[in-house]
Formats: sequence, C-alpha cells, structure tokens
Amino acid sequence: PQTARYGGNTSCVDVRLDDVTMLIFDAGTGIRTLGGAMMAEPGPIEAYIFLTHMHWDHIQGLPFFTPAFLDTTRLHFFGPEEPPLTLEQVLCDQMRRPYYPIPMHAMAGRMDFTAMTEGSVSHAVPGAAIEVCELNHPGKTLGFRVEVDNKVFVYATDNEPFGSDPVTQHLVSPSRLVEFARGADLLIQDAQYTQQEYPQRLGWGHSTHIDALKLARDAGVKQLALYHHDPTHSDADIDRMVAQCQAWIKKHKARFTFFAAAEGDCVAL
Repeated sequence: PQTARYGGNTSCVDVRLDDVTMLIFDAGTGIRTLGGAMMAEPGPIEAYIFLTHMHWDHIQGLPFFTPAFLDTTRLHFFGPEEPPLTLEQVLCDQMRRPYYPIPMHAMAGRMDFTAMTEGSVSHAVPGAAIEVCELNHPGKTLGFRVEVDNKVFVYATDNEPFGSDPVTQHLVSPSRLVEFARGADLLIQDAQYTQQEYPQRLGWGHSTHIDALKLARDAGVKQLALYHHDPTHSDADIDRMVAQCQAWIKKHKARFTFFAAAEGDCVAL
C-alpha cells in the first residue's frame, strides 16, 4: 500500500519505436509484468534487451520472463562484461542451482549476446543508433543513448556523482554523462536518495534527486524522469522529493520538465 502509486518493482523500461520494434532496458522484476503483457500481443516476439549492469535488481526478473520460454521468441542481449565472465555466463549463473531450479538453457527462445563498453555504438536495432557511456557505480555499469528519427532517449540509472571522497570514485575519472545526455528529449536518471540520506551512503553508487536536476540542467535535456526510487521510500516520501524538485526548478528558472517515474507511465517522444 505504501508504494501503490509509484510501484515497487525493480528496474525495467520498455521502449517501442514507431515500427513497434521493442527495446527493453534492464531486466529487474518489472520484466515479469512486461512479459505477461507481451504474451497478449499477436505474432512472435523479438526484443532487444539492454542491461546496464549485473546487479541483481537489474537482472532478477529474467528467470520469470515468460516469452523467453517460447521457441518462437528471439532475444538480443547487450550489456557489460567483467572478465573472465561473459555476459551470457553471468545471466546463466543466476539461474543455476541453488539460486534457481530452472536453468537458462531450458528457455526455448533463441538468444544472442553482445558485450558493450565505453564508447560502443550499436546499429543492431534497425533505424536506431545506440551509444554507451560508462557510469560511476560499483562494478562495470553502462548508460545508453538511443537516437531514432532525430529523437534522443537516455537511460542513466545507477550513477553516483564523482566526488572528492575516494569512495565515490568508481571510475578512474568522472563519467562524460553530461555530454552524453546533451539535448535528450527524455533522460531517465538515478534519483534514489534525499540530500539528507546521501552522506550516510557515500560510495553506494547512487544520486540524489537534486543531482538529477543539476544533470538535466547542465545537459540541456527537455524532460527528466526521476528513477531508481529507494526501496525504503513510500509514495509520500517521493511526493516530498517532487515538491523539493518543483521548488528547485522555480528557484533556478530551469527550462526542462520532470516527473517521478511510476510503474505504467507512458511517454511519447
């Protein structure tokens, strides 16, 4: 009940192009519900799945993704690798005993796996260019910039400001995220903590809602979605963060719009 409006599933975003090509960003618990909706659509399923990193809250829904069990389904996975493990091995490992009773090879869908890293650009999705930027988060973590028909979507969850304290420096040097997100029509950005919470969570790899606003302003984005809500935050907590954002926007005369992401939100670009 406390998260009835904003939702309690972990990260998963569905992007549909005009030709209904499906891109999925992260495979947290939200992908289970998405899979159910996809099963109700006509025809065989094909999807391009972009994983920011391998932390469980971003991949734990995959074993429950019903379309993957159909032999007519085709899934293309993209994400980071941390040798010696490949992207495929990491995803398979979370479905091995004792973690899960059904191995990944029991999924009948056809799958392929492509590693991406800082500066990679993929044209695997017809009509789209998808660029990668490494984010400041423990473990190799990617942000994605999608450009299609002069529209730009940037997905940059799980990112901490690169501060003076070494525990906040997960990269050798600051991420190029400001330039990476430049001019985006929609930026989905980590906004997990309040400013009061963050000092007790240095090095955990996440931003505050005010950090997200500053990034959106500096990058000149058109619209910002506050994302990756803290699991301890209730709807009322997020409402208070939204009110603080509104006050910040007014004070700084910012020109972009924003909203706190909620399950089921649909944004047309």
